[in-house]
Amino acid sequence: MGIKMISVIVPVFNIEEYIGECIESIISQSYSDLEIILVDDGSTDRSGGICDTYAQKDNRIQVIHKNNGGLVSARKAGLRAAKGKYISYVDGDDWIDSRMYQKLLEMNSTADVIAFAGYEEYGPGRECGYKKNTIEEGLYESGEERFRLYSLMMFNGNFFENGVLTYLWSKLIKRELLMEPQMNVPDEVSYAEDAACIYPCLLKAESVYVSNELLYHYRVRQDSMVKEEIGKEKLQKLFQILGSSFSSHPLKEKLLEQLKHFIRHAMLLKGYKNIRHSMALFPFEKVKMGMKVAVYGAGIFGKIIWNYCKMDDSLITAGWFDLRYDVYASQGLCVQPAGQVMDSDFDVIAIAIANVKLARKIQADFVQKGIPEEKIDLISMEALGEMKLPDYIEI
Repeated sequence: MGIKMISVIVPVFNIEEYIGECIESIISQSYSDLEIILVDDGSTDRSGGICDTYAQKDNRIQVIHKNNGGLVSARKAGLRAAKGKYISYVDGDDWIDSRMYQKLLEMNSTADVIAFAGYEEYGPGRECGYKKNTIEEGLYESGEERFRLYSLMMFNGNFFENGVLTYLWSKLIKRELLMEPQMNVPDEVSYAEDAACIYPCLLKAESVYVSNELLYHYRVRQDSMVKEEIGKEKLQKLFQILGSSFSSHPLKEKLLEQLKHFIRHAMLLKGYKNIRHSMALFPFEKVKMGMKVAVYGAGIFGKIIWNYCKMDDSLITAGWFDLRYDVYASQGLCVQPAGQVMDSDFDVIAIAIANVKLARKIQADFVQKGIPEEKIDLISMEALGEMKLPDYIEI
């Protein structure tokens, strides 16, 4: 098989229920000049066998069977075997638009990195969400354009919003550019492992094309969400990788400031128990001891806040609500429909949405429906700005 334009790398681990749909979406692409590398990372179910069956039917497919080493290890194995000009990572439980690669190459077939967007899929009959870049679409090629990209890529000024999505699945990257940043990510990194590779790649790129065309389908699976908090070693290692990439760059100060925000994101979502604060409910300023607190939002951050409220004897829980309550209720969580907020008795409702821009939209909707603004609380940006970073993070 000759050298292909695009090598598609698919890490696979115990996803027999989903891997067939993923592979079908790749082999049926309207753009066919593909090398497809399926990396079976020590699966103990039928996933590896399913991969082998597809390889027998399509000579563009090669299967790598290896001992389980984690997602980063699987990506590295696929990258070492890849020969394409561009690399695309597709997670084995997701799927892609039938014309994804054709559309990407029609957008730009020469940029070092092509960034795009995707759907969040919550299941049949359920409303989709979106994962999009927030920086302006277009080609970033000149020095001035790339500096603008770098100054917003990790933090665009709104808490929990990246200028460029952190996900590897939302990128088409030249192999020669990707090799060093990917190989520099330790196998044991299991939180923000995509970011540890993506942002160093962007800093090395001479041209980046950004689009918000929705081409990827990201399957939201409750059973695959990482529930454990980040350990000290993992957090420290992650930010050593990013910090070392930023330290020699002309925009060092701006990049390190973005990195501080990124650390705060990580601590809020994965290290909440270790955050030192004097507030009744960090980072919500209106919540005081003894109050009846309703929580809106059942994502990762919402779960953290709800569980904290339940465990804290100084707070009284007054209900947990979310627009997609059915997704969470099907997982056995006591989440109620968003509309029932109006019938609840609470002193304050904490909008536990880490994306402050989205939280403000929800706040405006509640006010329009008749909830007094003084009873609605959002993340306090001031409290977050004063949040002390761990001593073991040196920036």
